Amino acid sequence: MGVLMLDRAGSHRGVVRFGTKAETLSRLMPRLREAAVLPLVYFTVGEWKRESAAVRRKIRGCSWSDAPLVVRSSSLSEDGEGASSAGRYASCLDVHTDKELTRAIDTVIASFGEPDDQDQVLVQPHLPDAIASGVCSSCEPSTGAPYRLVNWSEGADTTLVTAGQPGVRSWYFLPDEGSRCPMWYLAGLPRLAAELEHLLGEAPFEFEFAVRQDASLVLFQARPLAAPAMELSKSRHRAAVHQCQRKFRALLRDQPPAVGADTCLGVMPDWNPAEMIGLRPRPLALSLYRRLITDDTWAESRHRYGYRDVRGVPLLVDLSGLPYIDIRASFSSLMPRNMEEEAAHRLMRHYLERLRDRPHLHDKVEFDIVQSSYDFALPRVAESWVAEGVLSSHQATEFVDALHFLTAQMMATDGPYRRDLRTAQQLALRPLEPGPGVSPQEHFRSLLSLCRREGALPFAGIARAAFTATRLVRSLVERGVMSAQEADALLGSADTVSNQLRRDFATGDRKAFLRRYGHLRPGTYDILSPRYDESDGQYFDWSSPASAGAEEPVEFHMDAGRVRAVGQLLAEHGMPASAGDFLDFVRGSVAGREYAKLQYSRVVSEILTQARTIGGRLGFTPADLSYVPVDALAACTGDRSGDHSRLAAAVAQGRDAHEVTMSLHGPALLCGPEELVSFTGLDVEPNFVAHARVVAPVADVDAGDPLDGAIAMIPAADPGYDWIFTHNIAGLVTAFGGANSHMAIRALELGLPAVIGAGDIRFRQWLAADSLEIDTSNRLVRPAVPVRSRRSARPQEGAV
Repeated sequence: MGVLMLDRAGSHRGVVRFGTKAETLSRLMPRLREAAVLPLVYFTVGEWKRESAAVRRKIRGCSWSDAPLVVRSSSLSEDGEGASSAGRYASCLDVHTDKELTRAIDTVIASFGEPDDQDQVLVQPHLPDAIASGVCSSCEPSTGAPYRLVNWSEGADTTLVTAGQPGVRSWYFLPDEGSRCPMWYLAGLPRLAAELEHLLGEAPFEFEFAVRQDASLVLFQARPLAAPAMELSKSRHRAAVHQCQRKFRALLRDQPPAVGADTCLGVMPDWNPAEMIGLRPRPLALSLYRRLITDDTWAESRHRYGYRDVRGVPLLVDLSGLPYIDIRASFSSLMPRNMEEEAAHRLMRHYLERLRDRPHLHDKVEFDIVQSSYDFALPRVAESWVAEGVLSSHQATEFVDALHFLTAQMMATDGPYRRDLRTAQQLALRPLEPGPGVSPQEHFRSLLSLCRREGALPFAGIARAAFTATRLVRSLVERGVMSAQEADALLGSADTVSNQLRRDFATGDRKAFLRRYGHLRPGTYDILSPRYDESDGQYFDWSSPASAGAEEPVEFHMDAGRVRAVGQLLAEHGMPASAGDFLDFVRGSVAGREYAKLQYSRVVSEILTQARTIGGRLGFTPADLSYVPVDALAACTGDRSGDHSRLAAAVAQGRDAHEVTMSLHGPALLCGPEELVSFTGLDVEPNFVAHARVVAPVADVDAGDPLDGAIAMIPAADPGYDWIFTHNIAGLVTAFGGANSHMAIRALELGLPAVIGAGDIRFRQWLAADSLEIDTSNRLVRPAVPVRSRRSARPQEGAV
């Protein structure tokens, strides 16, 4: 096998050197044991120019040349140690006759542009019995973390993955950690990856493969991978993964007042951390979100609205910086107060089993898994539970009655929703400047308290009422009282803050606009994200504000017959409201949620501004402070020396911890500790908003692509992204976000075709296209033109 080579750091460099695609395959062919390399012939462009007939004779002299052939590029500029250029040049499949062979070779050479005479063309037989194919990376491409990443698709077409087509799945696994294979036919991949690492060395690489019907593997090519070097040692990474596993196992026991001894963790099921703070937030954003929302506020709000009291149970589980929602805590908090324990445990088992059976619904749990409020379909659902043995008849009746009571309370004029709305209105009038003689440190702590008490708490309650209203409207569709289009029109008729922002921008009064909305920032909890009033030119085109449109919200009208039908249904279900009251509740709660969110975000933004003031006086930059947990900032006393020392230590510790966070990957829905070492990406079900069709170019919002006339692509978008609607965008796609998220409601208001919560897999595939067709009525998205290879290096899909 030869002598193993070591680089200067002592890592294994391998015994096979990378060359062109053909050269690397030729060097690997006699050494591989875990896969086969198809027979091949390769030749240079110069040889083809000088003696094409001899080259054809050489190919036809091979015993396999009667089979359909594949003609592929093997340029000097691809698949070598200096560059990959994967997918840049042509490949021709299903080549039969000499005429087709000549045409295919000329096509491949023409794709080189101005070829060097030493560029090569590779000819191999077609693989007739493939059942799956894909690409495996020796490490995670976007971070360099030591996960193997397999992107694969089933079927005989071996080009789907490399062409960026739909139907691609992802599998992450850590070598030597007992990884579970998701499909029987992929069982040989870990061994092949290990063998190639031994032969090619430990520097990052990737390889294309196919699986035959007998599960044997075929290697199509291997090439270096331009992945970043991970500074974290593998031993420390392994220790972090094991620590996360221990933390998950610790959750698998009874934790009253939450229900049961089983749980799953997810990034989207409740309060959506993936959407609000991202998959790998820095310590300040994560700790601020926890302090304001997921430690106590979420449970207190639900208790006040009549749900089970789970105060004292955190909603968010921090797995070394990866923010996951404890689904058991979430589901427990959505059960009505005083529900008998046996019924609560039976219902929890049913909810978790349903979610595990349908993991693609992890971002739609309150629409498709959990019954968290009364709607016009609930009695029938309860009957089905009795038939299935989920609940007894008595338990089902009590459950329906309890949800009916708390839903009626939400709609009441003296209920918790109205009280929370008044609190949000009072917060809007409260000045946020510090009083005379109040130090920045004292003001920072008072803002934290104010934000939780008068910002987060009422916002959480009003959001609960808005969801309840949305669910009631959707159940009208299920009962045939409204069409889906009418339901969208009703929900979109609320005059929300987002509508008002667009109208206010269109007036062109820049100062007045920034006075009202200047505190907003994309990334509400991110100290590194500029506020609108700090960098308004970055977000808004003030040269033609009127082009944003100043339309009033579309009025929603129901004919008299429809009004009577809604009123009759309300009466039949014993809801204490007329049809008019019901419509007012729907529009008022949807608009109220956005209003409360605006006031809440105003205080959050001021908290971050004060954090910059405190840190800046001590010599710390906003980037430094992004690594500091909020408690460390709240502990500052004004003692310059002591505060500096404590914050410096917090910055160093936070940087170190975030380095670990950036190396970790996990599934969007985590159902067991074993999935932290081996998991597959979810095939999520997107939320399609509005009923329209559009074909338009793709615009990467975070990359600064032009937005006018384009489909805006955002991984996750909180209200701070409302600035995009002052541009003339043609559509919207997000990777994360639920059917009731801010961006879904915003698109609904505008009648904008949108795909919310597409998941990383689809999002990355669509982002790589030049243009997309979105047809929301038919729940269809597809690339309108070929994939751009320049986007192939974006972070991989399917994982946290």
